[in-house]
Amino acid sequence: MIVNLVATASLNQPVDLYEAAKIKHTIFDQEIYGGRVAYLKTPSMHGKVAIFPSGKLISLGTKSPTQAQEDLQTTANILTEHGLIKNTRITAEIRNIVAVLTLSEPPRLEEIAEKHSAIYEPDQFPAAIMKQKFPKATILIFNSGKTVIAGIKNLNELKQTSDTLKRTLLGTRSGPP
Repeated sequence: MIVNLVATASLNQPVDLYEAAKIKHTIFDQEIYGGRVAYLKTPSMHGKVAIFPSGKLISLGTKSPTQAQEDLQTTANILTEHGLIKNTRITAEIRNIVAVLTLSEPPRLEEIAEKHSAIYEPDQFPAAIMKQKFPKATILIFNSGKTVIAGIKNLNELKQTSDTLKRTLLGTRSGPP
């Protein structure tokens, strides 16, 4: 299950954040990041969109590529309606997907660390940390069986990582605890 998807897009034109701050549902505080970013979050949006003066947009908090694209395009449309930019069609580029899955059996973190070159130091962090090379991802595995996958760039990579992880970790078990 995807819990957060980060996507970017470019308006290919600058945005006056002081003018954007006048738009309803926009948060612009010069104390936050030195006034270099504004956030738009309307009630109809799935997440929120960071707006930069360069025209770069970052969608945060959506749960799918479709939601990210919708939020980014909604932002562009609102900026256009308020005369801050020229009408433009944008394309979302996924930068990071964070997903959570639950393993069907409790993992043995010490065994996972040994067999899969994971880092597990329970005095410092309560999860085993695995780095996957392809597709590139960081995986946190907790004693409860909850597993967090981060760094994935598309849904195919997420499915591949999830399937591989389940096979690998269930294959790690060697008899009763």
